[in-house]
Amino acid sequence: MNWLTDLKLAVIQKDITSIGKLIKNIPNISDIAKANEALALINEAIDIVEDEKSKALITMNKLKQTKAFLSP
Repeated sequence: MNWLTDLKLAVIQKDITSIGKLIKNIPNISDIAKANEALALINEAIDIVEDEKSKALITMNKLKQTKAFLSP
């Protein structure tokens, strides 16, 4: 598969690991339509990563609250 297809799949699957690897290895895209598509997918990937980051922070805060509640 090519990079753009792999990025589409990673975004659809919300696969943070694959998104990270693909973003680190962005190829040179000379076709403007493909470049615009890649930009849109990268922006969507950023949104996915930020959403996962927010979820992780919420979970961490809940764990801290639980730990504080359970501590003597």
